[in-house]
Amino acid sequence: MATEVMPYSPPEATATRADRGRVVIAVLALGWLAGVLWRLWLGSPITHPIAHADEDSYMNAARAIAGGPEGFSSETPLFRRIGYPLLVSPAFLFGPDFATSYKIVHVINAVISALSLPLAYLLARRMFGLTTGLALAAAFVAGTVPAGVFWSLVGMTDSVMAPLMLGWFLAIHRWVGAPARSGAAITVGVMTGVLYLVHIRGTILVGVYFAFLAFLLIRKRVGRRAAGLSLVPLTLAVVLNQVVILLIGDRVHLRGDIVGGGTMAVFTEIQRLQVFIASFGTNVWYLCVVTGGLAGLAWVATTVEMFRPARDAAFRWTAGLALGSTVGVGLGAAVVLAGLVDTQSDALYSRYVQVFVPFWILFGFAVLADRRLRTLVRYALVPVLVLVVGGLVIAYRLRYVAERGHELSYGMFGGPDLMTMTAGWTDFRPYVGTAIGLAALAVLLAATRVRRLVIPVMVVVVLVNGVTMAVMRDRLIEPIGSRFSLPVDLGELGVGPDDEISYTRRISNEAYYVLYHDVYWTEFTPVGEDDVPPPNIEVMIGRYHPGEKLHWDGAEHGFTLLQASDEAHIAVWRRG
Repeated sequence: MATEVMPYSPPEATATRADRGRVVIAVLALGWLAGVLWRLWLGSPITHPIAHADEDSYMNAARAIAGGPEGFSSETPLFRRIGYPLLVSPAFLFGPDFATSYKIVHVINAVISALSLPLAYLLARRMFGLTTGLALAAAFVAGTVPAGVFWSLVGMTDSVMAPLMLGWFLAIHRWVGAPARSGAAITVGVMTGVLYLVHIRGTILVGVYFAFLAFLLIRKRVGRRAAGLSLVPLTLAVVLNQVVILLIGDRVHLRGDIVGGGTMAVFTEIQRLQVFIASFGTNVWYLCVVTGGLAGLAWVATTVEMFRPARDAAFRWTAGLALGSTVGVGLGAAVVLAGLVDTQSDALYSRYVQVFVPFWILFGFAVLADRRLRTLVRYALVPVLVLVVGGLVIAYRLRYVAERGHELSYGMFGGPDLMTMTAGWTDFRPYVGTAIGLAALAVLLAATRVRRLVIPVMVVVVLVNGVTMAVMRDRLIEPIGSRFSLPVDLGELGVGPDDEISYTRRISNEAYYVLYHDVYWTEFTPVGEDDVPPPNIEVMIGRYHPGEKLHWDGAEHGFTLLQASDEAHIAVWRRG
């Protein structure tokens, strides 16, 4: 009978590994905490929702879940998801007013968003097999990338999507690597269910997951029992979404229709088909620009691995799932954008694919660290092609539309990171974006050929991320935060839950959206077309334009002026 002898491990080696593990945990914990504080600082100029009307919709739903008053939502019955409002609803239980509740929402966002750092580290170690030092550096890059950080500053689903995506890929990799583990299968189901609960993108990802699950079953990578287990929490998530919606009832009234009026015509009308192709192509180009071409390298590496396997099945199929998910969400977003009616087409709307940026930039650095220069140069042909052709086509589209007297929509929420990187504060600059992407790719390819420079290069990228966010705070976040912060404080004027309050029509959008939330005890609705307040109204918000026809004089209706603002063009009046 043979005797199995365990290999001898010197106490010093064991102690060294334990010490290294504690150091890594400490670095990740401190990095997470720093990430939370950094996000709170970046978002400090924002006191009220700025992304209208999506952000208002989520806040209104969260307020209703917490037992607050009615409110509107721009969601549609088909696309409505309750996960994010459910997550942040405790903020409206403990906040004495909206401003406080909104800050608690920011804290919740920051705490979850900063988890991108440890999740990226685990992916770097387990999926990509990077050394501890490389994994930490790459994780800090992924955890600070502006595409993931920006959305944590607003009360929207995107604030938590990036870490959810990293967690989903991590769970998938663990399960495919150990398909017999019931816990791994259940974890995948939980993560897929949470993604479904959070946003319509989760529905697309559920579809991708079903196709992936069928593939795994056909290839006999997982058993039917494990596959069934993974579907249990997903089913519960779907049920939970509908149950909470039913419990809320009509306390949140929807302003959206079933789907975009032109969705069914996307593939039958030439103009809508062009918008569909342009939207998808622009987002592919965007992903290559903001990752310095690394996303393109990762796409090629994934495709090569699918047809000429060199790694284990867990790596191969997780990478394939990530690529399929990116394409699926990109196509889904393009269909939605092309189907919109009565709106301008977007020059850039990268919001839906931004959640994949942390994963692809992490993957890209893993490719740089693992491939020889000759292989990388071949791989680089794809991102170079995407960047050059994409930039030319986008520039042609902008010029073509302008020559016909039209313009494409371009604004802060279409791609705040790209806007900041290219200094495109007022105009979309595709040539600048292409130049940045090409230059970054060339520098990364050259610098990382020297092994000792790989980590320093990643540190530089982290610093660039930090500078980009600081500039974004100065040029985008502070101005829009100031725009949606009124010089009128209802609480200081003695206006509160005991007051019946209303407003005159045609006040500014800024005043309407701010006051809609500041009046947290009831739904903020206008008086009739005649602007005459009914007898039960005790406080009125009126248009303030002295000497102009638009001005509303509360004194004519028996009200006393409490405060007027020339800046916001509103006045607060109390009856009597």
